[in-house]
Amino acid sequence: MLSTPTLDARRDSRSAAGLVRRWRQASDPQELAGVYDELHAAGPLVPTPWNALLVTGYEDCRQVFADRTWLTLSARWRDAHRPGWRASASTVALCETPLQQDPPEHTKRRSPLTAALAPRAVRAAAELVGPLATEHVRAFADRVRRDGAADLVPALCHPLPTAVLAGLLGLPPEVDRAWLAAESVAMVRVEELGSPPSVVRRADEAAAAQLACYDRVLAERAGRPAGDLLSRWAAEDPAGARHLLLTLFSAGVPTSAALLASLALVLSTRPGLGERTRQEPDFADRLTDEVLRWDPPGRVVTRVAAADTELGGRALPAGQVVHALLGAAHRDPRLFKDPHTFDPYRDPHRLLAFGAGLHYCLGAHLARTQATAFVRLFARELPGARLAGAPVRQPGPSMTDITRLPITLS
Repeated sequence: MLSTPTLDARRDSRSAAGLVRRWRQASDPQELAGVYDELHAAGPLVPTPWNALLVTGYEDCRQVFADRTWLTLSARWRDAHRPGWRASASTVALCETPLQQDPPEHTKRRSPLTAALAPRAVRAAAELVGPLATEHVRAFADRVRRDGAADLVPALCHPLPTAVLAGLLGLPPEVDRAWLAAESVAMVRVEELGSPPSVVRRADEAAAAQLACYDRVLAERAGRPAGDLLSRWAAEDPAGARHLLLTLFSAGVPTSAALLASLALVLSTRPGLGERTRQEPDFADRLTDEVLRWDPPGRVVTRVAAADTELGGRALPAGQVVHALLGAAHRDPRLFKDPHTFDPYRDPHRLLAFGAGLHYCLGAHLARTQATAFVRLFARELPGARLAGAPVRQPGPSMTDITRLPITLS
């Protein structure tokens, strides 16, 4: 016989729903501080109205990343639980990438990326990152001095990681970099929780356009190899290569752009950080770590339990969906002293911004190389940088997506 929920249970349910709603509406790191405090106070697992659980603590989030009990929302899972999902071309495309795959598909698709983005290969690519970062930051600084102010996001944050990936791969110059950056950013927004139909339609268009572009480029390289990574992929597996390209640009451009924008934001609002970087270039590494903690490019990772398991001191059934909140994990007071204080001088801890375990981000080393080069150049080329207007963020809890960041010089 089913029991009637008690008044306290109904009140707790409404309270949790209100907290989840506040979390979904917050996007600024300062605003999120109070929300994260409420989430931590509510417990390690906070229920949502759609029957998923929000995972709030550092150790529990790390367990979700590292324990192979927790799987992605793969095509196989979606076929069983999300009827009609294949109508979204962008979601279908993402499920063909390692980002939404589990072994053995994940292992096979990830292998060429492992070789391309291994630390040794990325160290060699640093020769590419340095000149490109210098070119882009100096061009932006010249524009600010000429025009008085400029928006950093379209002028620098999107173009730089796109140029780095294009150079790493050997992408031909006729592929419009600005177009590719815009399409990559538009496509990945389908991953935002509760994306409205207009965002999904735009993401679907972006996925189709990108894949068509990659097919043309790969066909051209197959006929006329150029000795680059793109030519090798075109020769070995052109069908798989299109999704390798999609993985690199849809995962690499939006997250790296978000990290660069967040770094520029703190440099423009805390002038002492730029001065410290100019005096001590290695400080760029500490600053990057703290921005990754304070405002990680991706704040939510969704997983589903493949079998009965335990998390946060609770037994959970197979099929339970969880959202691991990186942002909340990085503000966990049990691990980080004064977690809502931006402090690049704090003792370093293992961050989750690049994930952990099987799905650890292969581009982490490349992203950090770009970020530290950017910090040093921004501090050197734009001394006295400050905001020329309020930053604008894309709404939603999943991604740190600064869409407008106007910069001027004092």
